[in-house]
This record gives sequence, C-alpha cells and structure tokens, in this order.
Amino acid sequence: MSNRHLTRRQIITTAGAAGVASLAGCSGSGNNGSGNGGGNGESSATFWAWNDPGLSPIRKEQANKLAQNSDKISDISWEYYPFENYLAKATTAIPAGNAPDSLALSVLWVPRFADKGVALDLEKNGFNPDDYVSAARSNASYNGTLWAVPWYADCRLIAINKKMFKDAGLEVPDPTHRPSWEEFGSWVDTLANTHGTAFSMSAGEGFDCFVLSNGSGYLNDDGSKAIINNDAALEAANFLQSKIVQDESIIARNPGGTNAIEDLLAGESAMCFAGSWQYPRLRDSGLDWQYIPYPSGPKIDKSHTWSAGVFYSIPSRGGANQEIGLEWLNYINSMEVQKNVTKSMGGFPGRKDAYETDTFKKFIKNNPKLKPVAQEMENTVSFPSHPEVSKMWDSVHTEAQAMWQGKNPKQALDKAAQDIDALL
Repeated sequence: MSNRHLTRRQIITTAGAAGVASLAGCSGSGNNGSGNGGGNGESSATFWAWNDPGLSPIRKEQANKLAQNSDKISDISWEYYPFENYLAKATTAIPAGNAPDSLALSVLWVPRFADKGVALDLEKNGFNPDDYVSAARSNASYNGTLWAVPWYADCRLIAINKKMFKDAGLEVPDPTHRPSWEEFGSWVDTLANTHGTAFSMSAGEGFDCFVLSNGSGYLNDDGSKAIINNDAALEAANFLQSKIVQDESIIARNPGGTNAIEDLLAGESAMCFAGSWQYPRLRDSGLDWQYIPYPSGPKIDKSHTWSAGVFYSIPSRGGANQEIGLEWLNYINSMEVQKNVTKSMGGFPGRKDAYETDTFKKFIKNNPKLKPVAQEMENTVSFPSHPEVSKMWDSVHTEAQAMWQGKNPKQALDKAAQDIDALL
C-alpha cells in the first residue's frame, strides 16, 4: 500500500521505536549462521556481524576465500544479530567466555570496547594507524591507539530520481553541485506539489547531516560540552520540522521500519537520504538516478556528513582465538580486499594506498555516478571519540523523532544537550 494513504504522523509512528539504524547500512533482517568450509587448517572460526542482507553474501565469499587459503582455519561461521541488540549481545558474550574470534563494530562502539579493555590493541600486533584515511583512522581509534581495522569508509548523500525531477519541471543538478538549503527547499516544494512527497530521510541521521552541514555537531572542538542545541543546530531543526510536520513534503523514517531508500525505489519520493554503501542497489534498480551532495546550511559552505563504515575488531578476552582473528583482520586489511571494496559494496577503502591502485581508479572512472561520493568523502566528519557516543546518538535521535511529532525544537535539543553533558 502506498504511504500516501497515511498521514505523515502515521508514517512516523508506524516506522518503529527509537534506536540505532541506517548507520553504514546497519539496518536489515536476516538469519543467524552461515558456514563456510574448504580450509586446510584444523580450527573453526566464528565471526560476528549485524544483520545486513546486502553485506552477508560478500562476507560469505570473503570467508570462503580466507578459509581456502589458510593453514590454520578449516571453516568459518558467521553469526548475525539485529543491529539494535548487537552491542548488548557482544558485551554479554565476552564476559561469559563466548566471544567470537572477530566481530564487526560500528563506529559508535569502538571507543566503548577500547575503554572497557575488551578490544585487542592492534598496533601491538603489526597494524599501522598511518595506513588509513583520516576519518577511518579516527573512527577506528581511541585515546590515540588503533583498536579496529576499517573494512570500508563511507559518507551520506542525497539520491535523486532524475525522471521525477524532470516531470516536476526542475532541471537535474550536476552530480557534484552542492545545493543551499534555500535551493533544496525550493526543490522540495516543487516536487511535493507534483508528486506528493519530495524527500525521505532517516529521522535521526538525516537530521544529523543537516546539523553537520550547518557547522554544528554533538560536541565542541575539545569534546567538553554539547553543542547540539546551538543556533546552527536549532536552525536545522526548524528548517526540517516545518516541512515534515506542517507541509508533509518530507518523510522522516524511524529505525525498525521502512528505510528512506525504499521510498525512492518505490517512487514514493523524488529524493532520499542515501549512503555510499547503497550504490550497488541503486545501480541495479533500473531507476534513472544520481547522487548529489547533502545541502549546506547558511552558516557554512560545505556539506558535512558522518563518516562511518564497518570496522573489525578482536576481543582481548572471552575465549576468542586471537590468532584466527588476526588472520581475518590481515585479510580485510590486504590490498586485494581494499582495492576492490568499492566495486564489491559501494564503500570506499579504509587504506590510503588503495586509492592509488589501478583497480580502484579504473572502477571510479567507469562508474561516474560515484564522482560525488569521491568529492564528499573529503568532507566527512568522524564521530566523537567517547565511550558513550552511542548514548549521545540515541538521545539526539530520540529528540529528533519527537520534533517530527511536533515537539518544540528548542526544548528537544536542550534535552539532548543535557543528556550529552551528563555523559561527559
């Protein structure tokens, strides 16, 4: 059934409860267990990740290749858990002695695992933090030490349906053109008049991107105080609330329900919040589409979005076979994996030198739709390096969802700032 048969408030309410989703393709559903055999070794390996149907086949293929070429590993089993429950599962399993040999971590969790002493120090095991691009290195580190290997880094953009733009009488923008809020707002109004809904975004992370692209964020530069309630963030909230609540020209999607990209693919919106990791799906969708940078606010002339990705770590205790875990991380860190990561799943390499390979350069040249991704990767912002950053994220996104239900933006952001300050 089309979402246009529901009010905007009904859409938001039915989309799900507060939580962490969309981050680096972090939403989805799937089944636990995926065995991969064929190895020459004597040890079985167990790796963990959150459910993501788009990444699971790639992980299975990678595990097969590692097992087939390993002298230690006989077979590899993947265990998948819902993203919203993943952290609780991991922090329970490790003290109980049921740790996997390696596990995927969101950027929200790396600082906590490091701070609690449950992640292996990778610099003591041969990994060099200088090998990685700036945002990936920052997100994989805590207190100046590397605790995880970035499989890929990513950014957030806007995906547009070019046909719906043309049908509304709009000129399709150049893929690298960064619209202002004023220009983006005019697109929203015109597209909504023609199609009913103009833009679909993740309720929390979509808001984050508008905040970042107006020069604000969660914390000040030295990490000592929340700034999510400053004038720049409030300006972002007011800009969006009028279009979500009053005009109903923007859909704000909560975690646990429909993803913003589904609205674009179904023709329910002409634009959507989209990650670089969603490139393969957009590419194969049959739509006449393109990426454009996130719109920049009145206070800065840049588009800033979070840089996230998937990061692999090794438990420092809890029964993990660290030798096997290190073999997996060295494989993920290998040039064979890194230079092909964009081709395989749309993210960009964590390693600097992968960008200089002929394989990577050729793929970008042959896939011009990725040009805005390459441009905007340089403008990404790493997450605050704090053990409780996931709670900061939850608080901001809970209040964002409340704003899209009509809560006063200043009250909502003051509450989020109060929550964050209490964690510092």
